[in-house]
Amino acid sequence: MYSLPISAGNKNGLIEIFETLAQFPNIMMMIKSGDYTVDAHSLIGVFSLDINKPIELILEQEPDKNLKEALSKFIPAKVS
Repeated sequence: MYSLPISAGNKNGLIEIFETLAQFPNIMMMIKSGDYTVDAHSLIGVFSLDINKPIELILEQEPDKNLKEALSKFIPAKVS
């Protein structure tokens, strides 16, 4: 399993994340927020998440270059 922190910021951010992930339908992915884990390709599941809690994208394996590039704007900046 590969875990990647992502940030939505607001409900519009969740829409952007969902639309981005929908471009990769053949990759099994889940989104975890708090105690809840939902299918990343489920619109209802994604909108049920609490965006005030950290969000984590869970993949079966490390994402390829295309997926990493698509997700880059949702990955929080590292604090030094």
